[in-house]
Amino acid sequence: MALGPSMLDIIRPHDLGRGLPVLVKLCVAVILFDGALNLRLADLRRAMFEVRNLVTIGVLVTWITVTLTAWSIARLSLPVAIVFGALLTVTGPTVVQPILRRVQLPRRLKTVLEGEAILIDPIGAVLAVAVVDIVLGIAGVLPIGVAAGVWGYVARLGGGALVGAGSGLFISWLLRKPGLVPSELSNLVTLAGVWGAFALAEWLQAESGIMAAVAMGLAMQRTSIPEERRLRHFKEQLTVLGISLLFTLLSANLPLRVVREEGLRGVMTVAVLMFVVRPLAVWISLRRSDMPWRERAFVAWIAPRGIVAASVASLFAIQLTAAGFAEGERVLALTFMTIALTVTVQGLTAGLVARLLHLHSLSGQRVVVVGAGPLALEVAVVVRDYGRPVAIIDRNSERVDIARQRGIQGIGGNALEDTVLEAAGIDEAETVIALTTNSEVNALACHLAHEVFGVSRAYPALASPTRGASRQLLDRVGGRLAFGRPIDVREWDHGLEHGLARIIVFRVPAGTRDAVRALLLPESMIPLARVRQESIEFTTEHQTWRADDRIVVATMLAEDETTQLLDAVNRAAATSPRDAESAGNR
Repeated sequence: MALGPSMLDIIRPHDLGRGLPVLVKLCVAVILFDGALNLRLADLRRAMFEVRNLVTIGVLVTWITVTLTAWSIARLSLPVAIVFGALLTVTGPTVVQPILRRVQLPRRLKTVLEGEAILIDPIGAVLAVAVVDIVLGIAGVLPIGVAAGVWGYVARLGGGALVGAGSGLFISWLLRKPGLVPSELSNLVTLAGVWGAFALAEWLQAESGIMAAVAMGLAMQRTSIPEERRLRHFKEQLTVLGISLLFTLLSANLPLRVVREEGLRGVMTVAVLMFVVRPLAVWISLRRSDMPWRERAFVAWIAPRGIVAASVASLFAIQLTAAGFAEGERVLALTFMTIALTVTVQGLTAGLVARLLHLHSLSGQRVVVVGAGPLALEVAVVVRDYGRPVAIIDRNSERVDIARQRGIQGIGGNALEDTVLEAAGIDEAETVIALTTNSEVNALACHLAHEVFGVSRAYPALASPTRGASRQLLDRVGGRLAFGRPIDVREWDHGLEHGLARIIVFRVPAGTRDAVRALLLPESMIPLARVRQESIEFTTEHQTWRADDRIVVATMLAEDETTQLLDAVNRAAATSPRDAESAGNR
């Protein structure tokens, strides 16, 4: 906005002429394709009821209530208010997904928000286009009636979906066929396929390209694509570039005088959209859902508008103004005010709201365990028993078979190879813990998971951080030592295999202060994980325990001795951390 014609006049989007809407559409195609490519269909099926209702019932409720709000508070004329209501039915993956990557949420809740954002963009955008056609038809600007407008809506969604799905399957076949597409060109061939599908859909039915891009992304992830991770990273980089470019151009194109003229009236309109319209739409859509009320409350809070709303509003402003509607620029101004306020307020408060609603849970988040020795297998079983999907990797096929017999997904191979990690579902993993008898392998596996695959929690087990796998290498994977201290995995494997060690669960007694950290315990005991509100998380040196937490402990002592020792340390901790350390030493 500062660099645009309204202020410094450095960036002049109008100089692009007819190229501006073309550039906008091409960037939007890549952005939506990337969002659809990253939406896991398996997760979407489990949240299908909620997503389906949000993109159908929720869209209708939002359209009606936004229309009434714009007509009564913003004082838009009814035809323009109807257009504005249809336009703001979208949310958008470009703003929802970055928020979700930074807030720890249950997997199903994330899927609901992501699925809604990705699928509602084409539905809402195409709805807005159909509504504009009908409004301009009624005004006599276009030779279109209501029936033709409704048919255009159905044709755009259906035709775009067919073109996109067919293109996705065709490109997937090309990439899988040996010798047809060199690996170094696969990303560019896919990009050409996205734009080709978008152009074909637009040629067959104007404004259906958005649906084609989404359908193509969904179709391609159903097939096995060679080097899919590289393709995802390439599309993510293009998405960031596209978002940056579009927001800069479209914001510079916004007349600031129109934003100033909206003033308090515009702010009140957006406030009603955030605090009344969205909660009402979510309540009506999810009233029969089995989602906990806390998760539904979070869904009601998160509805930021993104680049699709901005780009479509920019095109509508031109169309409405050319058709003689003086409020075309007001639609653009109100849309940008909605984007700015929702992204700022909801984006900055998402973490706080999640904490207030007690949604910071790792339940359902995937864990990859490197190594299938007795300790690693017991850890995998404990994680599985507390509701987290888990996969275990080992080069020893016999150990992998034992893991499978105990109901754990077992992957045979070297955990330092990308393909093996991908087979274990590393792209979906939130945690990797490496428990082989080789400290260097543990550190390198966690480094690979952290740096290449972006796993936020990578825990290597090290016999000694001062030898072999140094503290510097540990810092490169996040500085999180598995279980908060050095351990000899070989010794614990031997103990568990021969009945000299066991796994117990200890409940922290009442009166224990939240300041108690991973307590100083003898070498014959390892606190493996903390369970809080049914969410299990591996122990680290900075982790805190409090009353009613359950601590999963590996011990070489008898169970009653272990419980007595833990109880004594925790009672001492309720009085003084120094007393706790002394009790641990004793």
